[in-house]
Amino acid sequence: MRTDAPHAVPQEVFRTKLDGLLIALIVVWGLTQLAPHLAHPAIYMWDEAMHQAATRGTHDTFFTPHIYKDPLYPVDIRHWWAAHIWMHKPTGPFWFGALMMHIVGVTPLALRLGSLLGHLAAAVAIYLILRRPTGRFWAVLGAAGFLAMPFGWQLVQGRMFGDVTDCTLTGCNAVAVALLFHATRRGSWRWGMAAGGVVGLGFLCKTGLALTPLGIAATLWGLGRLRFCEGPRFGTVAAMVGTAVVVVAPWSLYSAWRWPELHELESRVTRAHLFADPTVDVGPWHRPVDALLNEVNIISFAPLPAVVPLLAFVWLLVRAVRKRELEVVGLALWVGATWLVLSLSVVKVPAIAWGAVPAVLAALAIAGADARRHPALAAALLVGVSTPWLLEHLPRMGRVRAALPTFLAQTRSTPGLAEGVLLSAIAALLVVLLSLRLSRRLPWAFTGLGALGTVAVAWVLAVTFPLARARYVADHLDELYISYSREVGQALARATPERSVLFLAHDSDVPRSMEYLSLMFWSNRMAYRRAPDTAAAHRRDYHPYLVSPLAERYAPVPGVPASAALRAYDLKAPRPTPAPLPEGVTPLSFREGDMEVLGVAAGHAGAGRDQYAFYVRSHGTLRSLRVVFQGPDGSVERMLEPGAAIRKDTALRRADWFIVPVLGPPASGVTHLELGSSGQRVALSLPDA
Repeated sequence: MRTDAPHAVPQEVFRTKLDGLLIALIVVWGLTQLAPHLAHPAIYMWDEAMHQAATRGTHDTFFTPHIYKDPLYPVDIRHWWAAHIWMHKPTGPFWFGALMMHIVGVTPLALRLGSLLGHLAAAVAIYLILRRPTGRFWAVLGAAGFLAMPFGWQLVQGRMFGDVTDCTLTGCNAVAVALLFHATRRGSWRWGMAAGGVVGLGFLCKTGLALTPLGIAATLWGLGRLRFCEGPRFGTVAAMVGTAVVVVAPWSLYSAWRWPELHELESRVTRAHLFADPTVDVGPWHRPVDALLNEVNIISFAPLPAVVPLLAFVWLLVRAVRKRELEVVGLALWVGATWLVLSLSVVKVPAIAWGAVPAVLAALAIAGADARRHPALAAALLVGVSTPWLLEHLPRMGRVRAALPTFLAQTRSTPGLAEGVLLSAIAALLVVLLSLRLSRRLPWAFTGLGALGTVAVAWVLAVTFPLARARYVADHLDELYISYSREVGQALARATPERSVLFLAHDSDVPRSMEYLSLMFWSNRMAYRRAPDTAAAHRRDYHPYLVSPLAERYAPVPGVPASAALRAYDLKAPRPTPAPLPEGVTPLSFREGDMEVLGVAAGHAGAGRDQYAFYVRSHGTLRSLRVVFQGPDGSVERMLEPGAAIRKDTALRRADWFIVPVLGPPASGVTHLELGSSGQRVALSLPDA
């Protein structure tokens, strides 16, 4: 022991430094994948729109999360999309976002930083969990693959299917499990407390879905007592549970005391996601029992075929039974329990299983590391990864789905999973049978097959995911910089009294947005998408304003940039004539048919794009107009769609002018425009946006 000790200490120090370096590289990789564009102005409908508005309210009244601070009209507590006190989701991420607003300012970036940190924490946890069962190389690959997944980028950027609550839940689950493994190996109740504290934080992000680590801890303790595998001490589990309760209890008890009716309603809504309750509306996401393995996994793991995550989980079970390693058994419990419970639940949305995705990526890395020693596994993985190509060339394989039970509705109707399972099983069985006869004669063939399987998984994690994410970002980048309400909202925040109310003149929703919530976020003023109700505003001593894309007969609110997609008007200051073109609009003179372009203004949108506001008048029939931005670097073509004004045709025809917003190249590089089908050249000299 004495002779080994001097060597053991330097080796341990080296390993610690190596881990620190690799973790730093993982974080840097995650930042390159997820941080660009994180401050984009688009606030996406449903999840992020609600959460950004609630965070803005939490910023003002930290322990009273709200959307409408002082509602002008009676509120139905069932209508969480138009709520006063907002408790449809736990408050943890909104507290974080509100605190970040005091540091980075009131921008959507503040809340999204929680999503970024959640994903980075999950990736670091994947690395720490995988070091023992796979080694550091595959631990890095698993973490890097998780950070490069296209759906993960969507979540971090706050796009439609999920956002900060899913990302922070994922980070908390992964970190709690990693801490649980560490506490088990150390036999430490203190590390158990740390794991429990993280579970409590996860509960404050997404309630019951954060309890998975507690279930893993209890099950591992039981398996340890049965001598199946190493398990935590009872004191570790008790410390974990107790600390989680201590973290969760204060806010849970306070909110139940302060808003008992709302607390009970939201508790029922949470339960209704798991168990059908005809008295509770949980939205349109009722899905069959197999939706998680099909629809949810197809979206979450894209472009990975649906069968591959299932194969990784099956191998996790095989290795857990054969080797009984703590981390592998724990990962199997993590994935299996999550998939089982959520498959039995009523509601299945694309992000609902994201809390277990780090475990699935870890399972895939374990399968990739083991494939070189297990040719049958390698064959199954190769076939699984190749499933789309095989289905294209073996269309008759689709017949196997017809033989499945009817309760597997999505597996019967969705190509991929059933065929992939069958083909992978055949490939694995064939390799097993061949190995009985040929393993000694042709060892190189089986070694080569194992190597191919390992390379295939490594390629998915290191190449397929990053390239798919890059393609997705390129295809959807413009969507991140379309915001109707940022400029007008920021101007209203500066130019209007605190007791103001906004009436948003939109006849339909902005695509992928809930603009009344975005307007509330940017302006910090209550906003209603309805006809102006000055009487109600006056009764409550609120100053009413109109937000509209048209020339209205009211005094304009000063400070709204000419490039904004919407204008703001003081409803207390009517005027006999419609508002003139705002200051800063560059006049144009173009008419094609009944459509006339009066002027244009440009403002900075972000990511090398400017937002243009074309001021248009209709003399009759509304129609689209072609516009080409010409400059030294080439041309960019767009269409001016009257529908982009989000008003009915009758309103647009009556208006002296209306705004058609469009994204285009930087104004500093535009020398002239070509307008209309004839490509009429219009000289343009715009100030830098």
